[in-house]
Amino acid sequence: MIQNTIPFFLTKENIYAVPVLRYTPETAAEVRKAFLYLNPDCVAVELPDTLELQFLHASSRLPDITVVTEEKTDGSSLHYLCEPCDPMFEALRSALERGVIGKCIAQDFDDAPLHNELFPDPYSIFRVGLEKYYRTYERQQSGVKNPDEKPSQSNLYMAKKLKELSFSYNRILFISCMSNTAQILDLIDQKAFPVYPPSGRTPAKVSGLTEESYRETAAEFGRFTQEYEKGRGEASINFPPDKQKVILDLYKEGGVKYEKSTGNSFLGYHLRNTMKFVRNYALISGMLMPDLYKMLSAAKGCVDHNYAYEVWLLATDYPFLKNIDNLPLLNLTVEDVWGKSKIMRFHMKQPGRKKNQFSKRKKDNATIRFEPPSPFGICSYPPEDISIENFGRFLKKKATQLLNEEGARTIPFSTSIEDGLDIRETIRHRYEKKIYVKTSGKPHRGSIGSVVIIFHDDHSENAEAKEKYPWRITWIGEHSQESDMAFYATHMSQNIVGPGISRCEYGGFMMSYPPRRMQDIWNDPDYRECRTKSEVLLMAAIDYSVNRLIAYVAEKPPRGFMKSFAARYGKKIIFIPLGQLSPVTLNKLRTFHVLGNRDKRKIADEYIF
Repeated sequence: MIQNTIPFFLTKENIYAVPVLRYTPETAAEVRKAFLYLNPDCVAVELPDTLELQFLHASSRLPDITVVTEEKTDGSSLHYLCEPCDPMFEALRSALERGVIGKCIAQDFDDAPLHNELFPDPYSIFRVGLEKYYRTYERQQSGVKNPDEKPSQSNLYMAKKLKELSFSYNRILFISCMSNTAQILDLIDQKAFPVYPPSGRTPAKVSGLTEESYRETAAEFGRFTQEYEKGRGEASINFPPDKQKVILDLYKEGGVKYEKSTGNSFLGYHLRNTMKFVRNYALISGMLMPDLYKMLSAAKGCVDHNYAYEVWLLATDYPFLKNIDNLPLLNLTVEDVWGKSKIMRFHMKQPGRKKNQFSKRKKDNATIRFEPPSPFGICSYPPEDISIENFGRFLKKKATQLLNEEGARTIPFSTSIEDGLDIRETIRHRYEKKIYVKTSGKPHRGSIGSVVIIFHDDHSENAEAKEKYPWRITWIGEHSQESDMAFYATHMSQNIVGPGISRCEYGGFMMSYPPRRMQDIWNDPDYRECRTKSEVLLMAAIDYSVNRLIAYVAEKPPRGFMKSFAARYGKKIIFIPLGQLSPVTLNKLRTFHVLGNRDKRKIADEYIF
């Protein structure tokens, strides 16, 4: 962030003008700094003068949100949203706090309160400062403006009002939209102005806003406005807050809420993928920082709707809606305030309304004891076995596909179009005047023998750290359609859901086919050199794989030693980033159940949900 001791403003005799963009906290902060630096005796803002009393009332209620509503000539309503992060209302609010005269000097029109010009993302003001931002805009406008173009009626009206104020006050702080500021200051030098008839508007209404409406219609989401309020006092060095940091903290806090509400884990790759997605989404839209819609879209796409909903609740929370003066509350929609907008809908995943954990239990359960499974005859739940075997086959296909893509290459077109045109390479080599095509090359030798999935790399070698997944076991396939499996998970006595039935969570597991070959890898002295439980699984997968390739799914690729170990035995590890797989599917597979013996399979469906 650029920190200047002297804020940026334009001067014209005793008028100090700050060019701003409506509803942007970066320019609102610049207005606050300019006010504290100049200490003016009058503040003039580009808002309709017929609504001056209503706007001053609304500014006095800040940080509570106010809506000023007036009727247009066609009978429809025009709503002005008074928020702390709007530079116009920041100026009036600062004036009221210091007992300075506040004036609205714009002409009242039916036009919407926003200017529909294309500006660079206002976040760049936070990085380079308002002066560089405005000078760049000014240079760009100088090349497209018509010097013979007549000034607009609205700018003439404001120039007249501003000149009248300059006769009565010594130091005037003028807040104007960036597209009008320079022209208004030039028009002040005119010796004569047109006479404007008074507006025939009906009196406007001042109302509050319901919490539901604020969450939907706020120009700046509530979490950022809260951070703005914290630093507003004396416009400290941390004012305004860094929106990038606010978004990061918001995603992190949303992950904590998501884990509590759903029981699903919010892992590091979830945050990494979400931040990368939202950055790219903003860039392709010509922005540096995303708006709330893009933030929620990234949360939905990279995690799920439940996580996006938690982020939305945190982002739109606003504790300052007090309405201490008992104004009538309006329930507005986003279309009422801003016109046509995109709608975000959440499709939450939750249990049915008529379904709970007791509905499947037998009626005569007075003698049933909820006890952990016996460690001597434990077995799995068959429907979960089918799901995880299907997922293992899917990973084998995906790993094979990735390996084939590694052998793909791009060659100049000669006699065959091969696997299709490579547009990127053709454009890159356009100076050669050649067309490039894709070719997949030779199929890779070998197939997938073992699959390893690491959800959480539980570092058990650290004696001071508490293991989250202490239970380690090896399961043997019951028939030819099942793989041998080794895993580490939460202990089977930790979450008892039925008589001899417990619910566990994988930290990581390994599957190897064909079955009936795997020994207890956790007590095998050959794996003592492994640093973590995930490396034990991977090394065992290499040893027990009857085929050349091993699929390894985790947040991070294995260390070089594991790759060298595989190469020593003529095998190869194919790494698949965990973030490339569906988080919804992973959350379903990560939870499994352990039964005390095979007889429990008859009643397991009454307790597993």
